Amino acid sequence: MTVVVGEDVPQARRRLAGRLRAAVLGPHGGGTTRRRASDAFRLGFAIIVVAVSVPVMRANSAVELSIVRALHPPPAAISWLVTSLFWLGSAGVVVLLAIVGLLVPRLTAVRHIAAAGVLSWVVCLLLGALLGSAAGRPPDSALAGLNTGYPVTWLAVAVAVAAAALPYLSRPVHRLVWLLVPLAVLAGVCGGSALPVNALSSMAVGWGVAAAVHLAVGSPLGLPSAAEVAEWISDLNVSVTGIMRAPRQVWGVEQFTGRGAGSERIELSVYGRDSSDARMLAKLWRFCVYRDSGPTLILDRLQQVEHEAYLTMMAARAKVLVPEVLAAGRFGPSKDAALVTCVPDGLALSQAGDGLADDTLDEILLTLLRLRAAGLAHGALGGDTIILAEQGVCVRGFRSASAAAPASRLDADLAAALAAMAVQAGVERTAVAAGRVLDADTVRGALVHLQRPALDPTTIAALAQRKGLLPQLRSAVASGAGIEVPELAEFKRISWTNLLFGLGSLIGIWAIIGVLSDAGSAFAAIKGASWGWVALAFVFAQLPPLASAWALTGAVVGELPYGRCAALEVSNSFSSLVGGNVAVFAVRVRFFQRQGSDATAAVSSGAIVSTAEWVVKALLFLIAIPFAAGDIHVQTTSGNNQIAIWIILAVIIAVGIAATVIALIPRVRRLASTRLRPYLINIWGNVKAIAAEPHKIVYVLAGSTLAQLAVILALGASLHAVGQHATIATLITVNTLAAIIGGAVPVPGGAGVVEAGLIAGLTAVGIPQDEAIAAVLIQRVFTSYLPPIWGWLTLTWMRRREYI
Repeated sequence: MTVVVGEDVPQARRRLAGRLRAAVLGPHGGGTTRRRASDAFRLGFAIIVVAVSVPVMRANSAVELSIVRALHPPPAAISWLVTSLFWLGSAGVVVLLAIVGLLVPRLTAVRHIAAAGVLSWVVCLLLGALLGSAAGRPPDSALAGLNTGYPVTWLAVAVAVAAAALPYLSRPVHRLVWLLVPLAVLAGVCGGSALPVNALSSMAVGWGVAAAVHLAVGSPLGLPSAAEVAEWISDLNVSVTGIMRAPRQVWGVEQFTGRGAGSERIELSVYGRDSSDARMLAKLWRFCVYRDSGPTLILDRLQQVEHEAYLTMMAARAKVLVPEVLAAGRFGPSKDAALVTCVPDGLALSQAGDGLADDTLDEILLTLLRLRAAGLAHGALGGDTIILAEQGVCVRGFRSASAAAPASRLDADLAAALAAMAVQAGVERTAVAAGRVLDADTVRGALVHLQRPALDPTTIAALAQRKGLLPQLRSAVASGAGIEVPELAEFKRISWTNLLFGLGSLIGIWAIIGVLSDAGSAFAAIKGASWGWVALAFVFAQLPPLASAWALTGAVVGELPYGRCAALEVSNSFSSLVGGNVAVFAVRVRFFQRQGSDATAAVSSGAIVSTAEWVVKALLFLIAIPFAAGDIHVQTTSGNNQIAIWIILAVIIAVGIAATVIALIPRVRRLASTRLRPYLINIWGNVKAIAAEPHKIVYVLAGSTLAQLAVILALGASLHAVGQHATIATLITVNTLAAIIGGAVPVPGGAGVVEAGLIAGLTAVGIPQDEAIAAVLIQRVFTSYLPPIWGWLTLTWMRRREYI
């Protein structure tokens, strides 16, 4: 007996040491690291926060000053507490994490922590040199005695060290660190060591640097290794041997395989520390990109396991062959959650090849119909989740499943199964099987969702070699069911175009903040403006749609009612603010189609109008620049000039990169030629047809010219309203440059960007900054921000009359 106890002592000590280590550090995971998409998201978000915070700091807002007055100085009775929290959450966290990092093998954590700390310090030095010691924040007597410096280096370093160490820490220590750091920030603001916006921006610097380090070298998975699972899985009262990591993995879940006591096939799905982050980011991504964001978000690991086990058993109740659930719960010192299942032996559908029997194809579809009848949507159906066992077709992997699922998810499951079957058995055999098993309504619902977003990664990878398979499958299945091929459902909530406009909108917001932060006494200049000139500016601002309508009548063969064209251009003031030049072009094309033009002629006419506008801008600029060049003196000290210069440089760099890529990469050059050549040929053909009527060319050029001059005259009247003036050549030059900047940056309506360009141009020709801002705000309100009101009303009227 004594010998047995003696033999158990080392094992007990080892298990105790493992549990103590797990109380501080996360799972070792075999030392495997991974570069995470979430770190890229954090880095991008941190960059946005820092970029937005700079103009906010320069504004010295009353809200921030109110916060400072409310928090500083702290009551004398608790000043010791504020000081303690400050040092505990900054220097204390750094020292604590350095000590904890020594426990990680090969000092990996220490190296990453040190790299993050040093890099954040370097970034702070660069930001200080680029932006100045206070990031351009103007002096204010209310901030006397406070540290207005930016960045707050100690804070950025502390956050960088903490964020770099978090992947190595256990959940409790993770939460403790994130509690101490915000407390240190609050204590720093209370004690006057940092201003609120400076502190938040410095935190973003440290957070972004840590994310960059993780992207460069990777970070621990936060999941146990196969050896750790084998050691601790007995906590779930199951016996599994030969545990090894599965070849295919899913983000946030570590999958293992093994053998049971009877040599049956066992699968283990382990939800580690990062599973909640993975599901939350996946849910956020689907919510932003897709109309259906998927099943309900579950953040607790144990609830995730219970959810998968419950849906698996519900599928079994629906007479579907599924893996047998052996255990579900927490195990090991890190309290990871695991689902243990017994899976029938057999090949996955993705491994079956073209040897599939027709009966097997029918059984796959019948299995889906049983799930459908029970209201169960799998959510990730594909070649890896369908097992062809001796007992029949087995479905596994219900982690993304949902009960009482909407029809769209049930249809998406069926579409995914059809695609996975077609990859292995071919289009014709899959279509014949669908005709045998499915009715016409079910086929129609599946075909609506038969597109890439509904498919699993394995099927999508197989389709990369067979690009025409999905259209062929849709046609064959529809023909077999005796129905027309239905239109595809719109899966995505956001397209690349919308994303581009979203990024452009952020640039516009940044530019607007920069404009308003330098406003100073501009609003006083507006109050003292000559209202006669203001009224004249308003009148000029309403003329561009009427002139553009004249150009519109000349862009088509035949005659168009001028009144409808004028209404269209008025409505485009709303379309431009919402969707930019792309939306204006699309609405014009739709209008031409409604007036009897075919699709090709409508696109060509829309392109002619848009091209004419830019040609006129270029000609006016070339004519005006020799007369205005002597008046332009660029001053880089102005905030708006800096914004405009940065935007111009970004546009030049982007255009240069695009031109270089097209010129040097033959594949991209061929693609551009293939896509653009047909449109250019059609446009040229339409131009030759219009040229047969010379007055049409006059309408297009004269209308575009008058529209530009009306905008320029509105700017001139606005300048006169605030007691300033500039020559017509100068106004043409400034307006054209601002229009180029606004057109190059994908900001709807050019909001913020055009303002920055106009103000920079006017100040460069000697207009005082306050008067320049006032004149630009008057002109932009009348030309861009008020017209969308009656533009929307006009758009509604035109849609009701079916003119667009």
